[in-house]
Amino acid sequence: MTFYAWTISKPGRQDIKKISDLDELRDYLRVLDLPGVAPPEFVTIDAEVHDHGTYTHNEGSMDEWSLTWTKVDGETEVID
Repeated sequence: MTFYAWTISKPGRQDIKKISDLDELRDYLRVLDLPGVAPPEFVTIDAEVHDHGTYTHNEGSMDEWSLTWTKVDGETEVID
């Protein structure tokens, strides 16, 4: 199973930082009901996800939020 370290940021709110698989990240994006649409690789179940990246929705607007992710190496010990 592949894990990602990720952060969801929205101005005026505390960042959400987690290490999880893609299913849990997708659940967070769905439950948070952020404005707009999440990046396609996190909406489409079988889409390829890059090892790392940043997505910003409506930068500079009241609806701004961002997602940053990095693939965690399978050899890396995760301490929660």
